[in-house]
Amino acid sequence: MGNLLDLIANMTPAPVVTTTAPALIEVTSAPAANDPQPASEPLQAPATPAPRPTPAPAAQRAPEAAGEPLGFILTAATASPEWRQSRDRYMTHLMACRACYAPTSRYCQTGDELRAIYDSTPMEPTL
Repeated sequence: MGNLLDLIANMTPAPVVTTTAPALIEVTSAPAANDPQPASEPLQAPATPAPRPTPAPAAQRAPEAAGEPLGFILTAATASPEWRQSRDRYMTHLMACRACYAPTSRYCQTGDELRAIYDSTPMEPTL
């Protein structure tokens, strides 16, 4: 037996098989009675929806009434300190307690009390 390079040098490539695609044949038939368009008319492209107007930049919008805030979104960052404290106490207990399972509202006695405090504490800061 020769070495690997001799074997590779003596190899012949496999014959390449080329095939041509069959010619496409157009078949026309008589239009059916419930066909919405006759076969002789080209198909219509669906209508494109009308473009939506883009909102004006903030500088071009009418200013809000004087003295009114533009908007206030309640998040944990804007919530009252009491709400954040009650949330943190409830969540800390929930993560450590094996008896509490929030998705099914199953709580131990302490978890039930912390949940009630959390639910009753207002999120809005008192001014």
